[in-house]
Amino acid sequence: MIDNSIMVRACVLQCKEYVIIDPIDPNNQDLINMFEMKHFGHPLATIPLSEVEGYCKNVENELFTSIY
Repeated sequence: MIDNSIMVRACVLQCKEYVIIDPIDPNNQDLINMFEMKHFGHPLATIPLSEVEGYCKNVENELFTSIY
């Protein structure tokens, strides 16, 4: 079972991709900003991980390597 307290920023309708929101990690905001720029113009949502797990792809590693 997935913890419903874990939230993600997701492009559910068009790209089916998401990044996890980590309020403790200061670098996470850079990752979220990059995700939002990549999905500019797409409807984005902040939702629990349980709603996208298995349906959408986590793209954190792909974005992280392009930032750092």
